[in-house]
Amino acid sequence: MAQLEDDFIKLVDNFVVETKDPKILDEISQLDQESRLLGISFYDMYCVVLQDGMKHKALVSEFKTYMNLKKPATFAV
Repeated sequence: MAQLEDDFIKLVDNFVVETKDPKILDEISQLDQESRLLGISFYDMYCVVLQDGMKHKALVSEFKTYMNLKKPATFAV
């Protein structure tokens, strides 16, 4: 796995673990269900949502804020 992918997975995992907002947790749960229905990984689904930005707007906004605070130097918003 490429370092960039590994860093992204760690960032998403940490965000999921540290998130306390019930609305965000619900959106994460919805993403997990959608990824299972589509037969793709949760992380691939997460990438799609981040790139699209039209669906799960609260999640995208919170994650971008989190990423700006915690991101490795290799990520850019």
